[in-house]
Amino acid sequence: MAIVVRVLQRRQKAVVAMEAEAAGLSAQQRRWLYELVYGVLRHYFSLQTDYSRFTKAKPDALAQAALLVGCYQLRRMQLPDYAALSATVEAVKALQPAAAGFVNAVLRRVAEQAPPAKLKPYQRAELPQWIYAAWRDDFGADAVQQLAQVCQSPPPLTLAVFVDRERWMADVRRMGIRAAAGALSPLAVLLPSGCDVTTLPGFDDGAFCVIDQAAQAAVMAYAPSKPPSLLLDLCAAPGGKTALLAHRFPQAEIVAVERQASRMARLAENLDRLDCRNVTIMQADATTLPFADASVDGLFLDAPCSASGILRRHPDAKFLHSSEDVAQLAGVQRAMVDEALRLLKPGAAMLYAVCSIHRQENENVVAGRAAPEQMQRLLPAAEHDGFFYAQLQRAGDGMVEGGNGGG
Repeated sequence: MAIVVRVLQRRQKAVVAMEAEAAGLSAQQRRWLYELVYGVLRHYFSLQTDYSRFTKAKPDALAQAALLVGCYQLRRMQLPDYAALSATVEAVKALQPAAAGFVNAVLRRVAEQAPPAKLKPYQRAELPQWIYAAWRDDFGADAVQQLAQVCQSPPPLTLAVFVDRERWMADVRRMGIRAAAGALSPLAVLLPSGCDVTTLPGFDDGAFCVIDQAAQAAVMAYAPSKPPSLLLDLCAAPGGKTALLAHRFPQAEIVAVERQASRMARLAENLDRLDCRNVTIMQADATTLPFADASVDGLFLDAPCSASGILRRHPDAKFLHSSEDVAQLAGVQRAMVDEALRLLKPGAAMLYAVCSIHRQENENVVAGRAAPEQMQRLLPAAEHDGFFYAQLQRAGDGMVEGGNGGG
């Protein structure tokens, strides 16, 4: 419950909140916690509508979290009603005893009644109103409901496998684990959600890394006119796309740039495990980079964004950002693209990518920089996240030149 409060009230990432609250839990307890927290966040709007029928005033933060958790257990988990009620009320007693009676009374009413028959479109889609409206306007009401269905279920675990993919999948299947080849990347393998990657073949030897196949597709789409000698990967942590770039361009000197000091250790650890010997790490701000004009042969920019394309994987993202945040992020993204273009040598290409599907963070960011050489938006689907990428080229006069249209 404390984790739900941290996400909804303090706008803290769920993974950070869980690290703070889940110290000392067993692996089984962590899985249970993950199911509760991410389940509540995926189904927040229908759960809130469910319990709100039986409250006269808005509950305080902890009581609201308790009602959400209790409703999720009643509606979405295979638990007897008495077990869900008892577990939730006992947890409330330990945290805020005065609220226990209220929570117990409301959840009993929920258990006695069927879920509400009518939901508003945004509630049925389990999306904030502003996201629902933006997607409806961009993609249509029917498409929003299709996207919403995708976002309400846990995603597969997706890897980029650097050894022979078919042989590696055969080894995994012999372990009793389902494995399927991804369609968007020649390296992609899809496994059941919840697999422990450390037990998979070749983990210690760097045989694979965890990265969704939509992000893999962006790396595979990057097509400079000639192999780059110096290639920058901006906003590089946790390093999956860096590793793919290292395998695609083994002769290049790759500099993985990351601004956040807190992410540097994980970036270094992942690149070391993946044996990316042609990569060095630099801490720097991607809007003010310590490189001279026209000094870089290639560049990959995975810019910070609202993460709207990965809501099924990170359902907390829909509570961490607002429409105002999207506008602010778009400004940062444009500044990063401009800085990246400054660094490119004449004729060199960069690829701009985000895990958001908002047009404001997609086409609108590259608009005015001439037609991209290629551009693609992948909407969230059962087998991959939502993603956007566009390749831009610096012309001889230092401006971006047009290419051969969208893709």
